[in-house]
Amino acid sequence: MADNTPERASGKRPVIKRTVYLRVIWVLLGLFFLITVVSQFYIRFFESLQTEVAMMYKSPDEIVFKGVHIRNEKQLRYGGADVVAYIHEDGSKLGSNPVVARSYKSVEDILIQGRIDQLSERAAILEDAAALASTDNSLLESFNNQITIRHTQLLSQLNEGDYYEIDRLKNDYLSLQAKKQLLRNDEGIDYRAQINSIYAEISRLRASMSALPRNVSIDEAGYFVSVVDGREDSLNFDKVSALQKSDIEQIIRQPTLDVPDDVIGKMIDGYKWRFVGIFDTERTRRFYPDLVLEFRIGANPQTVQATIIGIKRLDDGSSIITFECDTLTAEFASRRVSQFSLSLDSHSGIRIRSESVHFNEDNEPGVFVQHGVELVFRKIKEIRSENDFIIVEDTTDLPGYISLYDNVVVRGRDLYEGKIVR
Repeated sequence: MADNTPERASGKRPVIKRTVYLRVIWVLLGLFFLITVVSQFYIRFFESLQTEVAMMYKSPDEIVFKGVHIRNEKQLRYGGADVVAYIHEDGSKLGSNPVVARSYKSVEDILIQGRIDQLSERAAILEDAAALASTDNSLLESFNNQITIRHTQLLSQLNEGDYYEIDRLKNDYLSLQAKKQLLRNDEGIDYRAQINSIYAEISRLRASMSALPRNVSIDEAGYFVSVVDGREDSLNFDKVSALQKSDIEQIIRQPTLDVPDDVIGKMIDGYKWRFVGIFDTERTRRFYPDLVLEFRIGANPQTVQATIIGIKRLDDGSSIITFECDTLTAEFASRRVSQFSLSLDSHSGIRIRSESVHFNEDNEPGVFVQHGVELVFRKIKEIRSENDFIIVEDTTDLPGYISLYDNVVVRGRDLYEGKIVR
């Protein structure tokens, strides 16, 4: 018995080891299977999605260049050496034989005249108010309404920066306030005494001037501009077609030339003006005569239309293009060289990421949109692609297509119509 015991013990060891190994293998296989099932279940029902809200986007395409303003214009001379003060805004349209300025003996006289003009405007307002002294109070409500309107208009013009219009509205506002106070007569205001005091002050100021101002009139009619650059005679519609690339570059480098001392401004013969610039031919391959484009100048957000009237292709890969515009503002009338921004194709639509685009069973492009806990497929109409994004049409009112403010799925797995997501 003692001799057989070790043999029996040694024979059982391999069986025990195999049993342990098999149990470990089955445990590992079970864990692997469990992990696989749990992960697939999580991916199927609980994987979080990355979404973005579909928003409107405008994709501008511009060509920025320096261009030369060209107008039919003539320098104006007044034959004097006194100090000149202008009475019209640049770009104002004037009739024949207009008074464009006043000539003064000194700058001090100009300042005194400015004060006289202010007092005269104030006296005119008070004269209007005094004329209502004999009327009843039925106009009070009308004045209240007009004051409210003028106040709103003043705020609007302040936002737009139109200071000429602001000055006009301010005078209207003060006149209405004066008339309202006279009708109410809360403080027993004596407007006639104020008017007499103003006229006395005007007389005193006039007596202090070294000489009364002299009106400066001209024989021309058109659009008056006080700014002169010395190129008025050499640049006009008849000469624009003869401009070479080197001419344009030289004008851009030196926009102004010497101007005689007795020149007080210039007169433009009409509201049409032109501008010319140098462009890369490849960039403007789609341009053609009579094409209408929008442009703006510098940082000014105002856009205006212009028509291409001439294209000259050069051998060096550049082009000279001439535009004509029929909108004449003070800025357009006074500049010789400006930085222009030409607006080309401007695309507006909903912008989505390229990676969010999928195709349905009919091979139609679209995106998955999260509606509550469910995914739905929404088709898209592509306008253009740029970098990692696609601009698509705003199809908010079209059933089955993407809409503004949809939660578009940007990243996720196993996406399909009707999938329940958390």
